[in-house]
Amino acid sequence: MPNWIKKSFVILISILTFGMISPQDLLAGNNQKTDEQQFATDHLEITPLPALNKEQTAEQLISQAKEITATKLGERILPRIESDFESEVIPKIEEIIMDLFDTYPEEEITDLAISPVVGKGDGERIFHIMDTKSNDEILYFHVRKDRPPLEGYSFNFHYHSAEDGFETHHELAEIYWGKDTPARFGSEQVH
Repeated sequence: MPNWIKKSFVILISILTFGMISPQDLLAGNNQKTDEQQFATDHLEITPLPALNKEQTAEQLISQAKEITATKLGERILPRIESDFESEVIPKIEEIIMDLFDTYPEEEITDLAISPVVGKGDGERIFHIMDTKSNDEILYFHVRKDRPPLEGYSFNFHYHSAEDGFETHHELAEIYWGKDTPARFGSEQVH
């Protein structure tokens, strides 16, 4: 499109809307996701785990949990806390999932899955583990940004259990970020 047409269009829009809408507003609207696109990224398909033995089923669930947690943290947060995350948080998530598998009836283990609603944005939710047969949620895995006075920011990884009605915070790890404000959860690197 010739430049003079673009400029004429900008002037026409400004005159018709009395300057209330600028061309930048129109361009910014094109970059935002539609509700349908947003919904598609907020939900996962519940895929029942194939009939595997207990250890294979646990490994598959743990692998999904790691992937979702890394996605929640995003490309701007994860690289900076990755070593602490790998050494402190992941082993505890694995341990809790294995403990769940040890207490769950053997014939119902394949009913366990990650909930289809995955946490995004600045909310605490990372993922929930549920029983797909009864649709009951069993464990909630969360992370929140804490900022104690004069100490800087840290990430508090914790979980809640159905055993106590999801009331108690069971701490997994506290990872220090620093004095500067961390990026939003799920933020991508800016190149």
